[in-house]
Amino acid sequence: MKSTKEEIQTIKTLLKDSSTAKYHKRLQIVLFRLMGKSYKEIIELLDCNQTTIWPTVKKYEEFGLDSLLQETRGGRKHAYMTIEEEKAFLARHLKAAEAGEFVTIDALFQAYKKELGSSYTRD
Repeated sequence: MKSTKEEIQTIKTLLKDSSTAKYHKRLQIVLFRLMGKSYKEIIELLDCNQTTIWPTVKKYEEFGLDSLLQETRGGRKHAYMTIEEEKAFLARHLKAAEAGEFVTIDALFQAYKKELGSSYTRD
């Protein structure tokens, strides 16, 4: 992996910054690769797995340093509706509740399953 002195210095500076502490492992991985360390050496130095190192280095090579400083966890990975569909679904049932209808969790769940049709797999 080819590097410049500026890249290495930038990463070293970020490693001293406590606001980037949660990204230090990623930064260390890239720093060590830029310094010519092998995957095996990085595994021993950082006590991490090659399945962590390789994607981190690849992400850096493809998208740059900023890609390492972004949170990648979380999100709606298993959502069955888009946010807009969910808002519309809940708005309909909120109107019913405001009109005096007794809305229960079970009723919401049954309506949810009906709206999703066969795409819903949990039962």
